[in-house]
Amino acid sequence: MRGADGRVTDADYRELRGATETPREAVVVGLAGEVGLTSAEIPRVRPCDVAPHDHDGVTHYFLAVPGADGGSDRDAYLPPAVERDIRRRADAAGLADDDPLVDVSARRVQTLVNAVAGRTDTAGLDGVAAQDLRSFFARRLLTGAGVDPRVVAAVGGWSRLASLDQYAAVDAVDRDAIARAFDGTTRAPTDRSEQRAHDRVDEAHSAVLAAGDALSDASTRGAVETAVCEALAASDAYEMAWLARPTTRDDVTVAATAGGDRAIRDDASAAPGATLVQAALDDGTGLFTPAASAAPAVAALREHAAAAGVQAMGVVPVAGPEAAHGVLAVGASTARFSQRERTLITDLGRRVGRAVALAEQRHRLLTDTVLEVAFEVRAGSVFARAAVEQGCDLSLEGVVPGDRQTLVFFVRVAGAPADGVRDWLHDHDGVVSVRVVRDQGGEAVLAVGVAPGADLAMAVVSHGGTIRDLSAGPGGERVVAGVAPETDVRALLDALATAFPGVSLAAKRERARGDETGQRDGASLHDALTDKQAAVLRAAFHAGYFEWPRESTAEDLAADMGVTAPTLHNHLRRAQQKLLATVIDSDGQYLTKHRRLIRLEPSVLLW
Repeated sequence: MRGADGRVTDADYRELRGATETPREAVVVGLAGEVGLTSAEIPRVRPCDVAPHDHDGVTHYFLAVPGADGGSDRDAYLPPAVERDIRRRADAAGLADDDPLVDVSARRVQTLVNAVAGRTDTAGLDGVAAQDLRSFFARRLLTGAGVDPRVVAAVGGWSRLASLDQYAAVDAVDRDAIARAFDGTTRAPTDRSEQRAHDRVDEAHSAVLAAGDALSDASTRGAVETAVCEALAASDAYEMAWLARPTTRDDVTVAATAGGDRAIRDDASAAPGATLVQAALDDGTGLFTPAASAAPAVAALREHAAAAGVQAMGVVPVAGPEAAHGVLAVGASTARFSQRERTLITDLGRRVGRAVALAEQRHRLLTDTVLEVAFEVRAGSVFARAAVEQGCDLSLEGVVPGDRQTLVFFVRVAGAPADGVRDWLHDHDGVVSVRVVRDQGGEAVLAVGVAPGADLAMAVVSHGGTIRDLSAGPGGERVVAGVAPETDVRALLDALATAFPGVSLAAKRERARGDETGQRDGASLHDALTDKQAAVLRAAFHAGYFEWPRESTAEDLAADMGVTAPTLHNHLRRAQQKLLATVIDSDGQYLTKHRRLIRLEPSVLLW
C-alpha cells in the first residue's frame, strides 16, 4: 500500500516486481526502481553498457548510462537481480551488444510501468510513474541502506541532492568508492559463496526463461503441460518436473512429467498424493520442502526423487483466470530454494495457468464445433442436496472466481424461502460463503462460494469444462458443459463418478460454433480487459451492482471474491472505462453484444 505521503514503499516495489510478466517489463521496473534511471535514459541502455568490476575479490556490476549525445553520463550500480534481468532480456530477444534493451519511447516506458501496476492488487499503485520509482531508489538508499549521499548522487545522476546541499559534487566518486558504499547492503554480493548462490539463481532464471519460450510455441493444453516440464528438466537447475491435475480432493492425475523416472505418470502407486496437490492449491503460493527424501508430503514420490538425485522439491499452483488447472512441481539437487527462486517458480505456475486457459480458448475459437455434454446426479453434490432437502428449484445466473480456487455461483432460488436455503448452505462443509443478493418473495438470487470438489459443476471445471447451465430440483442436479471435441467423455464420466457416485451422462451433442461476429467482438473486449477486471465486471453484473437501487455493495462483491474493497473498486473502474471506451468508439449494437457475453459465459472467459 502507498505510504501516507503517496510515496512508493518497499512493499509496493516488491509487488510491482512480482507483477512483471516479461523480461522487458522486469528490466524497465528494475532500471527505474533499483538503478535510478529516468524514463528518457532507459530506452538508451544496451547490453554492452554493462561491465563487471572486481572489488576485494567480489565481482560487482556497473552500467555506463548512455547520454543523449551517445556518450556515457555516469556509472550506475547494478544489483545482481537487475544484471540478471538484463541478461535474460538480451537472451530472450536475441539482442546484439549494441541493440537497445527496451526499444520504446520514453512515453512508452511509462505505459509499461502503468501496465505492471494495473496487475497488482494494490489500488494505491494506480498511476505510479517511473519518476516515483526513481525517487524510491534514492530514498531507499539514503534512509534504508545508509549509503553515502555522494554515492547516491553519483549513481543516480544528480549533480546535488536538493535536500543535502552540503555534500560535494559527484565527480569525486569512482567505482571502488561506489562498491565500498554498497558493500553490506542487500543490493550487493558479499562473498564468493553468495556469488555461487547467484549462479544457482541464474540457472533457475534460464530454466524459467526456457519454459516461458516453450509456452509461447505450445498450442494445446497437453502441449503446454509437456513443454514446460521438458524445458525445466532439460535445464541445469532441475532434475525433474511434473504437472498434476486434481480430479477430486482425494485423487489426482499426472498430466506431464520429465526428467528422473518418467514412469511416475504411469505408476499409480507413485503418483503425487492428493494431499500434497490440494495443500499447494489451498495455500495459493506453493509449498517448498528442503528434504524431499524425508518429507511426508512427498512420500509417494520418494523413490523417484531419490533415483533422480532430488533433495528439494517445490510445488506451486497452476491457476487460470477462474479455476485451478493443477500444480507444477520441480525437483532440484540443491538443498534449498532461495526466495528469489521461489518467486520465479511461483510466477511460472501462474504463467502456465494463463497459457492453458489461452490454449483452450484458442482451441474453442478455431474449432468449428463444440462438444456439449450434460451430467446428472441425485446426491452428493452441494446444489443437488440443497434442492432435495429444501424442496426448491435452483438455476444458474452466472459464476465468477472467488478466493483460493473457489467459485462463486449466482443461483436463482424458487419454491422455498431464501433465508432457509441460505442457512442450509451456510452449514454445508463444501460452501465457504453464502449471502442473499435479492429476495423478491417467491424468487431470490443467492451468491454461493463453493470449495473445490464440493459440487458436480466444480469437478467438471477442474477437468477443463466450461459450465453453460446448471439446474437443480427435487429430482437432483443437471450440469451442462462445453468440452473440447476430442474429449473422451467416458473417461470424464468415470473420473466424475469417483467423487459423485451415481452420476450419469444425460446428453451429448456436437454444437456448431456460435456467431463469429459476436465471438470476434467478445475476443476484442477480452483483450482489452485483464482477467481480474473481467471477473469483477461480471460479478458486479450478476450481483445487481449496476441496478437501482443497488442489490449488492462493493463490500459485498469484495467479500464474495476474496479481495479488498479498494482493490475491487480499482479493477471495476478500469473495466468500466475500457468497456465504455469501446462502446463510444463503435456503433450502438456493441453494448447489447457485450451485455449478452457478460451474462452468458459462466465459468471460463471465452471472450
